[in-house]
Amino acid sequence: MCKPVFTKLLQDLSINDGDKLFLACHVKGDPEPQITWAKNGKLISSSDIMDLKYKNGVATLTIHEIFPEDEGIFTCTATNSISAVETKCKLTVKPLDKNASKRQISSSKPPKIVSHLESRFVKDGEMVTLACRIIGAEHFDVVWLHNNKEIKPSKDFQYTNEANIYKLQIAEIFPEDGGTYTCEAFNDVGESFSTCTINVLVPGEEPKQPIFVKFPSSVTVPVGERCDFVCETQVEPLQITWLKDGKPINENSTKYSFIKDGNRYKFVLENCSMDDVGQYQAKAIGKKSETFSAFSINVD
Repeated sequence: MCKPVFTKLLQDLSINDGDKLFLACHVKGDPEPQITWAKNGKLISSSDIMDLKYKNGVATLTIHEIFPEDEGIFTCTATNSISAVETKCKLTVKPLDKNASKRQISSSKPPKIVSHLESRFVKDGEMVTLACRIIGAEHFDVVWLHNNKEIKPSKDFQYTNEANIYKLQIAEIFPEDGGTYTCEAFNDVGESFSTCTINVLVPGEEPKQPIFVKFPSSVTVPVGERCDFVCETQVEPLQITWLKDGKPINENSTKYSFIKDGNRYKFVLENCSMDDVGQYQAKAIGKKSETFSAFSINVD
């Protein structure tokens, strides 16, 4: 038996804004150590945005796209029944612009969601975590909504945040918890939001038809950019209707394009403007029922 020892330590590094971060350290010990990571002293865990792995004595941390807000001290701690040891490094993020990053933290800027919620199917009774990555402002508040009603934090619906990742943790999801979920981040300057649809599958029950097998995703885009949103259903529905803030989108407008290819449907929005910010839905109409897939558009 021996205390943990890092045979390869973390090293200080400097990477460009937008690059991928990969940290790795090697550890050995008997009993096999448990690994934890922290940023600026605060524990962090795996999510859709941050990937933590530990296998064969190698502990890794991966963030696929780095922002200036990710700067700080990263610490890896190895613990067994004998002792705990740590290795740490300082991450410096070089801005895109030599003078100042366009995404520099500022109290006079609104928050910006850069990694969005993902629509999906979940099983009745399982634990579900929804996560967004929010940057751009020093101070802001976050609320979570279910079918446009604010979710009050509780032991069943917990709000958490770490390293710019804001989560809603649902301890045990039930059929009545299915529907549209929205993360809204806001301050005195502005707001940003992300929307998804969570479908709860109950054993022995057929899901509502038509079934979405591909969901359109929420986006944050610059003014003037084109956006493509794609959905796909398991069987061809009678009709797909696209809605903005609950109202059908004018399909005769030259600003929009609607493309159908079998069970695959595309909604194209040309030249995004602030008027296009809002909550959207793809509504699939079947013979006996209709289903929805929700998403949102942010323009900055």
